[in-house]
Amino acid sequence: MYKHILIPTDGSDRSMRAVSAGIALAKVLNAKVTGLFVGESTYIPGVDESPKPLAEEALSAVAQRAEEAGVTAVCVSMLGDTPQGAIVKFAGEKGCDLIIMGTHGRSKVGKFFLGSVAASVLAECEIPVMLYR
Repeated sequence: MYKHILIPTDGSDRSMRAVSAGIALAKVLNAKVTGLFVGESTYIPGVDESPKPLAEEALSAVAQRAEEAGVTAVCVSMLGDTPQGAIVKFAGEKGCDLIIMGTHGRSKVGKFFLGSVAASVLAECEIPVMLYR
C-alpha cells in the first residue's frame, strides 16, 4: 500500500505524536519514512532564533523512534518560504506516497491560525495526507 511516508515535524508535542503514529504505521506496512523539518526562510541571523537546534532535536527524535521500531528512516532539514509549500514540493520530488503530520505546530502563522500549515498541505497536495490530532 504505502511504501514511503513523509513525516514533517516541527518538534511540537502534537507533531511528535504524529511522528510516533507515522512510524508505527510504517512498521506495519514495512514502509520507509522521511522525517522533514522546514525552517522558515525569513529567518534573520542575529534577530530570529536559529532553527538549527530545533531541527536537530526534532529530527533526532524521529531517527531514534524509527530505529527503536526497526523502521528505515532518513531525516532532512531545509529552509522554505512556507512550510506547507516546502512539504508539498518535497513529497512530490522524493516520491512519497503518504504524508502524516500533526494539526498544530510552532510556526509563526500556526500560533495564530491553528492548523494552518496542515490545512494548506491538505488543500495543495495530490497525495494522501493523514492529519494526526
